Amino acid sequence: MRTPLLVLFLTLAHALQAADKPNILLILADDMGYMDLGCTGTDLYRTPHLDQLASQGLRFTQARTAAHVCSPTRASIMTGQHPARLHLTDYLKGHEKPYAKLKIPEWAMGLPESSTTLARVLKAQGYATAWLGKWHLGGSATDFGFDAGHQDWNQNTKKDPNDPKGVFTLNAEAFDFISKNRGKPFFVALSHYAVHGPLRGADGLIAEYGRLIADKRPRQTNAVYAAMVEALDASVGQMLDYLDRERLADNTLVLFFSDNGGVSGYTDNRPLRGSKGTLYEGGVRVPLLARWPGRVPAGQTSDARVSSVDFLPTFAALAGAKAPQGIDGVDITAALEGRPAPAREALYWHYPHYHVEKPSGAILKGDWKLIEWFETGKTELFHLTADPDEANDLSATSPGKAAELLADLKAWRQKVGAQMPTPNPAYDPARAAEGPAKEKKPKKEKKR
Repeated sequence: MRTPLLVLFLTLAHALQAADKPNILLILADDMGYMDLGCTGTDLYRTPHLDQLASQGLRFTQARTAAHVCSPTRASIMTGQHPARLHLTDYLKGHEKPYAKLKIPEWAMGLPESSTTLARVLKAQGYATAWLGKWHLGGSATDFGFDAGHQDWNQNTKKDPNDPKGVFTLNAEAFDFISKNRGKPFFVALSHYAVHGPLRGADGLIAEYGRLIADKRPRQTNAVYAAMVEALDASVGQMLDYLDRERLADNTLVLFFSDNGGVSGYTDNRPLRGSKGTLYEGGVRVPLLARWPGRVPAGQTSDARVSSVDFLPTFAALAGAKAPQGIDGVDITAALEGRPAPAREALYWHYPHYHVEKPSGAILKGDWKLIEWFETGKTELFHLTADPDEANDLSATSPGKAAELLADLKAWRQKVGAQMPTPNPAYDPARAAEGPAKEKKPKKEKKR
């Protein structure tokens, strides 16, 4: 039987150990473009709380997602592995083009439940873990090791002007979860349904933005989207106020990120080219803000090249755990602290599907980015430092560099076991654009 003194000692030891581990709050927007924040260059949307978060911490200018659609990026966050390695390369449930030139591979329609996930790594270190809001990886967050998490699609279509798309409902769920797990470090992901369609916003804000658009004629011109961005920003402010009020801010790493770039027609990603569903920068380059008082330098920017695959190894390191074997991400703690980022050879993308664009892959290495189009085998080559808006294809004038990057991209695909599309025997050029969404459904989330 333990003596009272021993019990007291063990309790204090546990409390001290928990205090050494930071809380982690990941705020994940859905479809928010790089140019959608005041601190990144919007000419319309008001984002004072996100701008304040940037001023209190670090803003990454070269953060990218592992895919240009949601589910693959979320899988990369969850596992630290590239979507190509997981064979989870499209959003659930994807598109089918039965008469297109290429037949898409039989890709994974959800994470295997045995996956070594972010939740399982952190729970082993004593963390209370919650993934609140959009999941979109098959099943439920609780099937993959989270203590709490429920995807409620009613929030996605919610028209309540005081809580559009449930931006404040998710906060309330987070407040409840954190309060019930006092004494433990926490990992909480606020995985918002905003700013994905259908667009939602308060009528008064929509009208106000309509007047601003008429008066100022900005580049970004969707008043409903603008109102939704402002509501999301307000919810971030409420969440940050809660951390301050509960005296949690000093030991909490807050990250704000998006799962892919902005949607064409909702927002304008210029000067970046392209949008969600494309491998141009507008589809994969996104805002990333980080705040952790005393550890993350305030009011600075970082040009470290980081990816969504880096979250798991970074969070593992901060929690005192080893990252799982076979991951593709790197620990970016040094970059968060304003120190030189770890060297990485390249970033890669693989999308053997049809969406806004046709099946393609890409590599970003040094100053150069190459996109390969699988239907034709043609490539586009851009020098991003000189041409960040990808306006000038240099594949004809720099054939050696194009060949080098294409060889690197193909070697990487072989290394990770990427699935490739194959010639479609039913190809019909006249009907190539036809096709409903895939009938195959992702696994249903279990009822609570």
